[in-house]
Amino acid sequence: MMKKKYAASALLAAPLALLLSGCSVSDLMVDKYDESTEKSAKTSEEGVSSGLLPDWVPAGGTDVKLVQRNTGMERIFAMDYTGELPGEKCLPIKSAGHPSEAELKKAYASDPRTKDFEAKEISSTRTLEAQWWPQGAEGKTTQLCGRFWVHLADGKLYAFAPDSTSTATAVLQEREAS
Repeated sequence: MMKKKYAASALLAAPLALLLSGCSVSDLMVDKYDESTEKSAKTSEEGVSSGLLPDWVPAGGTDVKLVQRNTGMERIFAMDYTGELPGEKCLPIKSAGHPSEAELKKAYASDPRTKDFEAKEISSTRTLEAQWWPQGAEGKTTQLCGRFWVHLADGKLYAFAPDSTSTATAVLQEREAS
């Protein structure tokens, strides 16, 4: 008899919880692509050792801020930094903000997250936002460090790792629908 009471209570509690949370059953059945998480680190060394930042990130950076897509591989991060980029891990591009397909292919092949993708399968559209990220910063890219589009400006290092074309398209469609 007690088991039936608990089962009935559970069946009534689930819809009530949805109603009180503002969610609907349809919300539970739809993938949400436009979700991200903000993270930070005091130093670039701390960020690299914790896995927050890729291993190409140079030592000596401070005030690291990062936003990452929860459902894909897009990242943006910035940090205070006045040094140079590591030449052995970062490739200069010929046209600032416009890496060629050959440059992208070489860079993406060097990164474990993108090595199995064709360059055309990776979007060049940034969908993540942050107050500290200057509008159009990805268009100032001067080097590719693995999958990251990177440039230095005004004592800061800016890095953008784009998502797959399919995920970027899904994010943009989700935004249009809401």
